[in-house]
Amino acid sequence: MPRNEPTGTLITSGSERLTALARVLGFDEPHTQSMREVFRTLAASWRELPAGGTPPWLSDVCDDHSPFELSMALDAEGPQLRVLVEPMDAPPSLEANRAASLRLHEVLAREYGLQLERVRALEKSLLPAGARGRFVGWYSAAFSPGQSLDFKAYFNLHVQGPGRAPRLAEEALHQLGFHAAWPTVASILGRREVGADELVYLALDLSSRSDARVKLYFRHHQATAAFLDELCAVAHHHSPGATAGFCRKMAGGDEGPYGGKGPVTCFSFTDPSDARPKAVTAYFPVSHHARDDREIRQRITDFLHAQGLASAPYLGALEACARRPLEAGTGIHTYAAMRWQGRPRMTVYFSPEIYGMQKPERQAPQARIVRPATEIIEHFETHSIADHPFFARLSREPVRLEVLARILSNFRVGITQDFSRRLAWLTARVGDERIRCKLAKQLNDELGDGDFTRAHRGLFERMLEVVSPWAPPETDEVLAPGRVFGAELERCYVNAEPYEGVGASLVAEVHGKQVDTFIAEQFRRQSQIPPSALEWLHLHENLEVEHVDESLDIARLIPPGAASEAAWRGAKSLSTAARAFFDTLYRQSFP
Repeated sequence: MPRNEPTGTLITSGSERLTALARVLGFDEPHTQSMREVFRTLAASWRELPAGGTPPWLSDVCDDHSPFELSMALDAEGPQLRVLVEPMDAPPSLEANRAASLRLHEVLAREYGLQLERVRALEKSLLPAGARGRFVGWYSAAFSPGQSLDFKAYFNLHVQGPGRAPRLAEEALHQLGFHAAWPTVASILGRREVGADELVYLALDLSSRSDARVKLYFRHHQATAAFLDELCAVAHHHSPGATAGFCRKMAGGDEGPYGGKGPVTCFSFTDPSDARPKAVTAYFPVSHHARDDREIRQRITDFLHAQGLASAPYLGALEACARRPLEAGTGIHTYAAMRWQGRPRMTVYFSPEIYGMQKPERQAPQARIVRPATEIIEHFETHSIADHPFFARLSREPVRLEVLARILSNFRVGITQDFSRRLAWLTARVGDERIRCKLAKQLNDELGDGDFTRAHRGLFERMLEVVSPWAPPETDEVLAPGRVFGAELERCYVNAEPYEGVGASLVAEVHGKQVDTFIAEQFRRQSQIPPSALEWLHLHENLEVEHVDESLDIARLIPPGAASEAAWRGAKSLSTAARAFFDTLYRQSFP
């Protein structure tokens, strides 16, 4: 079908679309002119970049890589218009776009009087030189009749790699004074296996108001509507069943799990002393779960009517944004979002489709690809457990021997007192004699190479005795993390399918090296306990490096297919348990 191709520059194209949307929503000309000026300020770094043709930068703002997005929010008070922009220098790159974002901070402070202390506190960690990922900064402006202009900044938590996103989020919350929020965030991340629910963005209201929000965004892979509803219940403002009903409607009745581009949730914190978010917003990527934009229009209007909200503003906005027939494909709508804060508030996001639309066919289900077991080592070396926020906080604060003693007490209960028995079980159960030889060598190391006085459990007990003056009373609560983790070790090594246990053993060695190295560094930062009393730690610090190399040899021996799939299952399961172990220690150590 013929299509109205964009012409001119990106800035002129964006201004025209913003103007059309503002007029249909009832904004007067002075207000609309002010909107255009704000948009040009946000997009000034684009200069004369042309609209249409090939995208100069693969922006993640929209699926077609358009670097701006328009949206409208609807509730009982009427519509709000928003625009989101990615600053880009020419030629665009992460480093060039970072420079454009930093310049924009100065412009916003100078021209709009914004107090950007919170943003500047995060520039070093969230706008770093050498950033990675798909973007560094996005910026939005929201316009409502009779209300002040609202700006927000969005930062990519993957700028140092996805494995460090939780650490960056915890450090940002700490810098912003929201110390109480992290345990709630950790509980969201820990409900399913590692990577299923990932932190993606952090956003800030660029306001000096006392209720200015800190917002954390999560992408949920293969999540069901019921799971998302359960997740949203951690917020103060939540209506049971509302999120599930919204997702079902936007997915055309599908309950999930939602494949492809997964839904997003955003948790908004306003009170630094409150562990719970004030509100939560669920975002559904409608363009990835519908045949065309006409089908999406029907779903949204049906939902608005069910919530008692007027559909006329939305339909007018859609008409202003659409530059081609709705049945031609998907892409005009990007997300639909719902927030419940005493009453429903729905937001619809529109792509300008500067660079094209999506075809109107559903993607066929893709065959499941099982990664080779050798990648387990590389994956968990990259996604290091030492990047866990618990370790980040220990690193930036003075050494607390009582916390190190708490860690070691839980190591004994969960790991060291039964590790040789569990490893012996796994060694006996594995069918491949070559793998059994490697595991038997590690078991021999664990047992002191035949010398009971050198057995690692005994060395650990002697080290624990040295730190015992700082250890907390060994109550059920104190030792709960170790016992829960020990139960997962028991399951993997003794009861699970043998190759699942082998996969868990690979992660145990990788994480063991990372944790032992970190704890050794912490002990070197203090002077109350001499290095000679830490023989087990120094032995393991070196031995775990050797064991990781041996684990790579084991991984090469795991056959492709079902065996590799089982190994990955065990690896992810044990890593998830390890992160939950340190989540609990965080809550205990920093109440």
